[in-house]
Amino acid sequence: MKTTALPPSVLTKSQTRNFGPVPCPSWGEGYTITAAVRYDDRCGNGHNTFGITASIRGPGDPDAAGGCLHNEIAGAFPSLAPLVKWHGVSSDGPLHYLDNAIFLAGERDCHGLLKGEFRQHLSRGKLQAGGIEGVPLWELVHPEGMKTEIYAHEKPAPVTLEWQPYGRTGEGKARELASARVCACWPEATDEELMQETEALKAALLARLPALLVEFKAAVESLGFTY
Repeated sequence: MKTTALPPSVLTKSQTRNFGPVPCPSWGEGYTITAAVRYDDRCGNGHNTFGITASIRGPGDPDAAGGCLHNEIAGAFPSLAPLVKWHGVSSDGPLHYLDNAIFLAGERDCHGLLKGEFRQHLSRGKLQAGGIEGVPLWELVHPEGMKTEIYAHEKPAPVTLEWQPYGRTGEGKARELASARVCACWPEATDEELMQETEALKAALLARLPALLVEFKAAVESLGFTY
């Protein structure tokens, strides 16, 4: 994903703040929750990523739960609740920003096909079709119920075989607009905005990204982190 005018970020290997422990009554008496917030490149993928996770301990149960316990975090630490939406966002945008938002908002399945849409398979280079890219694949179709042996007084009529395109027919998918809003950090997006044609939605997502990351930068720095 390439775009311009994004706020610059200083690559940092470790930058974390811990909150708690505080009581976690939703889990029962004696349970506590600790939240950990980070903005760094501990994954080593070349950009800082924001994460907010938690661990819950209980009487005789030191590892009751852990991970993206965002409902529990928001309940136990009200000041952290506005930061939950930034989980997984990096200095260049939400995780797989364009691909995830467009897929979730659309009606194409994981192969990029609408319901009933057919796509013929093509060769993919060195290991197929003599190393030629993009050669269509065909299959030899036998007539339904064709037999290899038959009792008949006279010689049966000739059988004609036919080559037909070989590929995949799409299953499509339902639009997941609520998930698209979460994935794109775009809670105010209307159904109409998310249901645009792919190129129009892509353009809209890219246009709003710089302002989104300015807001993200302010949230990161509110924790005393270096952005």
